[in-house]
Amino acid sequence: MATEGSVAGRELFDGLNVEYEDAYRNNPFKKACINKAISLLEPGARVLDVGCGTGVPVSQMLADAGMEVHGFDIAPKMVEYASQRVPTGTFEATDMLEYQPKGEFAGIFIIYSHLQLDYSSFHSATFRLAKALTPGGLIAVGQSPTNTRVPDGDPAFDETKSYVEGYNLPFWGKPLPTFMMSREGQRKLLSSMGLEIVYETEDDFQPDNPQCGVETQQYIIARRPNDAPLSPPMPLPKTN
Repeated sequence: MATEGSVAGRELFDGLNVEYEDAYRNNPFKKACINKAISLLEPGARVLDVGCGTGVPVSQMLADAGMEVHGFDIAPKMVEYASQRVPTGTFEATDMLEYQPKGEFAGIFIIYSHLQLDYSSFHSATFRLAKALTPGGLIAVGQSPTNTRVPDGDPAFDETKSYVEGYNLPFWGKPLPTFMMSREGQRKLLSSMGLEIVYETEDDFQPDNPQCGVETQQYIIARRPNDAPLSPPMPLPKTN
């Protein structure tokens, strides 16, 4: 079921659509992560772009490399643009919290597509998606780590200091409630499932829009090493 945050995300990005694409399409750090993943995948690999947006640049790069691209986004207008920009791909409008993988994927890309979720929702969605990875398959995650945005002692942190949720960050000139993990929290979430981190970068990016400020961005690629069952990500969500 869609959460308040995911509904807000749909409304925001359905309105921005091409403006968002124009501001973020030439991000060299995002492109470097996708190119690295492409270098580790076989041509024709079946891949999933989670929160695909307009399809630029992630789905487009994967399709241009000969991948079988599937994608979804909560914003219907974004999906319409993705289908136009990546005509060889298959796209649908759905919520990350409701999407059920159809078959297995050699690559799953969660690139800045989960920032309006709460941790419990992200935890369950990531675990569900990761279980659809083939042995040797890759999951790539892009996010803005807390380390440069949230003071160490801020009470917004969970008790393990792994994440904050609903934390107001400026986006498009306005405060936007945002979910972020710490650098180490993001690493731990992936490795605790039994995945092996094979790539990581962190750089500052200035979107091509005067309303947007500089963002510190972390990109991680992790591999499922074998067919052993994955473990639930850590930390576990809070229980009421």
